[in-house]
Amino acid sequence: MGMMRGLCGLTLALLLAGCVPNTVRQGDMATFDFGDPLGGWPAPALRGVTVAAPSWLGTAAMQYRLDGSEPSRRRAFADSRWAAPPAELLEQALRRRALATDAGAALPCRLRVDLDEFVQAFDAAQSSRIVLAVRASLLCRDEQPAASRSFVVERPAGGDARSGVAAASLAVQDLSAKLAGWVAAEKSALATRRKE
Repeated sequence: MGMMRGLCGLTLALLLAGCVPNTVRQGDMATFDFGDPLGGWPAPALRGVTVAAPSWLGTAAMQYRLDGSEPSRRRAFADSRWAAPPAELLEQALRRRALATDAGAALPCRLRVDLDEFVQAFDAAQSSRIVLAVRASLLCRDEQPAASRSFVVERPAGGDARSGVAAASLAVQDLSAKLAGWVAAEKSALATRRKE
């Protein structure tokens, strides 16, 4: 009797699985990163860069929101994903730009970036934008914060994941330029503080 129930349960599960469309196969999944880094780092090089993110951004899922209907619900594209969690990709992009090749030439500070938001927000079916929000801190002597600032970058995108990838790449370039400008300004402020 128990064996018969188990067999019936297995048969039912197999029948249900056959009814669910399998639209995403392993070969259909598209994997993206931010591409080759463009632009330099018009600021003093740093001795380190780290990027941290909350748990819901600790996945390679390419997340989006429908701001017009359910702005608080996060969804993920079924057939597209990031090559790594966004924080890891952002850290790699910033390291390529901001780290000194010669440690002796670096500003004796580390840049810590807390990734607060990274999502493709849809206002309409064919209109979206990438939203990238971070909190940045310059950790200098004894790893104490010498300066902190928040940045929000938005870039327009289209109605699919690929347009979001292109917009995300540009948003990362924008963020990098803003961070570099901020670091350059803070270097002057730090030098003035040391003299006082």
